[in-house]
Amino acid sequence: MLAGYAVLLLANRQLNAENRIALHNDGVDQLQVQLSLPPAPPDAADLQRRINQVVSPGALVWLELANGVPFQEPGGEVIEVPARSMGRLVATSSAFSRSAMRPSSFEIDGRTFISSSRTVLLGKGGVAELHMLEDFSIDAERERQTQLLLIAFAGLTALFTSALLRLVLRRGLQPLDQLVAGIAAIQADSLSRQRLGQQPRPEELQPIALAFDALLERLALSFERQRSFADGVAHELRTPITLISGYARRLRRQEAPNAPSGPGGEPCPLALIQSEAERMGRLVSDLLDIARDDTGQLVLSRQRLDVEQELLVAYERLAGLAGARLRLGAPSEGPVLEAGGDADRLQQCLTNLVENALKHTPAETSIELFATPATPEAAVVVHVRDLGPGVPDAEKEAIFERFVQGSSGQGTAAARRGSGIGLSVVRLLMRRMGGEARVLDGEGGGADFQLSLPPFTPSEPPPSA
Repeated sequence: MLAGYAVLLLANRQLNAENRIALHNDGVDQLQVQLSLPPAPPDAADLQRRINQVVSPGALVWLELANGVPFQEPGGEVIEVPARSMGRLVATSSAFSRSAMRPSSFEIDGRTFISSSRTVLLGKGGVAELHMLEDFSIDAERERQTQLLLIAFAGLTALFTSALLRLVLRRGLQPLDQLVAGIAAIQADSLSRQRLGQQPRPEELQPIALAFDALLERLALSFERQRSFADGVAHELRTPITLISGYARRLRRQEAPNAPSGPGGEPCPLALIQSEAERMGRLVSDLLDIARDDTGQLVLSRQRLDVEQELLVAYERLAGLAGARLRLGAPSEGPVLEAGGDADRLQQCLTNLVENALKHTPAETSIELFATPATPEAAVVVHVRDLGPGVPDAEKEAIFERFVQGSSGQGTAAARRGSGIGLSVVRLLMRRMGGEARVLDGEGGGADFQLSLPPFTPSEPPPSA
């Protein structure tokens, strides 16, 4: 639109210039005819009379013989310009007339002039050069005002059109925004329920919605197969792993107390079988929790927890796994630290954190279990703190993602055995209990894994996925 206005302004300017030249040519033609009329040769008074009959106000006319000798001084209507500019006007007009075949337009002192020259026959008086200088300043000023009005009108029209177009585009894009909002609201556990094509949409967007619904159906079917596979494998593996662990424990009890260890002082084979079976059992349990959470079937109980009592249970249960490395912090001297949550799931989280610390810290370092009183975000914070290499800042969030392992300790054999799901299950269970899991730098070095437990609210229903 603006380009159209620009073309219109240029065209209007060119047409006005051509119109001025046409008017000037008409005047020169009439003067040329008037000067050629008998009697011939006309005298100076007769020439002046003929010029005054034709020339309009604002024009300057003079004649020169063929040899350049002035036949008549400039006459006709006087152009009102300063006296110092008159000579420059005549000189400029003569220069333009000699250098151009058609009338020439120029400006002096902010005024617009057109000059031209013609050859006229003065009867028997011979040939003379007719020069005519005409002032078109008023027309040029009127043209500039018209152009300014057009520019102002073009600007206002562009602003109005932009505002109107914005409203039209906003209203036209509302269905697209609704489609985007519908796509953003789809979650992994609702792929089989939510559909976009069921809502009324414009004809242009309906094929997109239907195609996306078909994609959702394929994704839902694929996710369901994966979940069923993970759930089925976890259930199938749980029984043989439990049998292996139970028989290994029974054989160890029947084994002689002074039974020799493996080569190089390694634990006996039965102890390795038992520990690996228990580790596999915990891994299968974690996979089962992930599969249940993805299908929305993970349900946790909400009960009042004596946090320090739960830490004592975890310490007694994990002491055989961690040995002297595991230490239990002194109980707090204030009131009993209580919070809300699932006791079994809290024990599962503590087990995963202790196992993670054992894998990623040197064998001579200790691991401490303790709890701190309420913070603005939680009722109680449980700490699993080690003195290992710590967790880099860039990995403090990434290690809680599924199948992601931190760089610390990855070169050890224990670290290579990691599955990368232990910490993700910890965060998953804590969030389902209404809490949070995070890792900070320990005060004396190492990593401080913290479990924030919410306060106990009896009226609150058990949280689920």
